[in-house]
Amino acid sequence: MARMKRNIGDLVSGRIANVVFYTRNGVNYVRAAPERKKDSWSPQQLLHRQRFSKASYLWSQLKKSSVAPIWNLATEHANGYAWFMKANMPAYALDGSIIDPKMLKISTGKLHLPMDLEASREAAGSAAIAVSWKNDPNMRGKRLVDELMAVSATDGHYSALTPIGLLRSAQNGSFTLPVKPADATHVYLFFASADGMDYTESVCFELGTN
Repeated sequence: MARMKRNIGDLVSGRIANVVFYTRNGVNYVRAAPERKKDSWSPQQLLHRQRFSKASYLWSQLKKSSVAPIWNLATEHANGYAWFMKANMPAYALDGSIIDPKMLKISTGKLHLPMDLEASREAAGSAAIAVSWKNDPNMRGKRLVDELMAVSATDGHYSALTPIGLLRSAQNGSFTLPVKPADATHVYLFFASADGMDYTESVCFELGTN
């Protein structure tokens, strides 16, 4: 590690080739970047990489269905991807398997979920899902026109983000699961503001198989 006499740190930071520039306690330093070979990873590190890889793959799937902007809107101090990974990494075991699908967060935001949100198939083998919830009696105005959204899932595959067409004011209704993925086993529900600028956290419901 070498201390830099000129204040080049104001212009350069991070890694360039095999050299790293950084600042600590207001002093600029430069050092050689560490070299790491693939076969130098410990078994624990390799497992952690599998866990990280699976969570990152989930992001890549959901990013294609317009979920990414939800997470970008939710944080002022980090990018959406970093916020998503922090929220969802605990749902994965070290080997990359999902501990519990209900631990996954498809959506996040500052809006509050309604009380007693429930979802279930209308009948065994049916793609129709009945939903119900209760609103705060004092709820007024624009919150009543928040729209219910859904993402269905099965075996690590996720549907596109789907507006259901039900508003908070309805307090019950039904919708048809997206065609893909077929035979959904879970559905994630959350509400979006009418202007698409704020959301609730998602809630996962187990549907079983058809």
